[in-house]
Amino acid sequence: MALELLGSAYYEAKNLNKARENYENILALTEGRLWYGYHYAKAFHMLGKICEEQGDTAKAIDYYKEFLDLWKDADPGIAEVDDARVRLSALKK
Repeated sequence: MALELLGSAYYEAKNLNKARENYENILALTEGRLWYGYHYAKAFHMLGKICEEQGDTAKAIDYYKEFLDLWKDADPGIAEVDDARVRLSALKK
């Protein structure tokens, strides 16, 4: 998905505002939830990371919770799920 690739490129370039904008655009796609469910869910994880780095703790927590809720039945050992759990726990302290 082009929006995810672009968001990832902006994230790697440390342009967090543009990365956030691209990942938020993924969430705004109404049909994206059906056709691109993996990318839709992953956008929540990335938005959590971006908001965390931007110091928006409350929003980061919301995004991590939403991501973990979407992937609550995921197979164990998925890196993004483990990462979100660790980050959410640290932010709640």
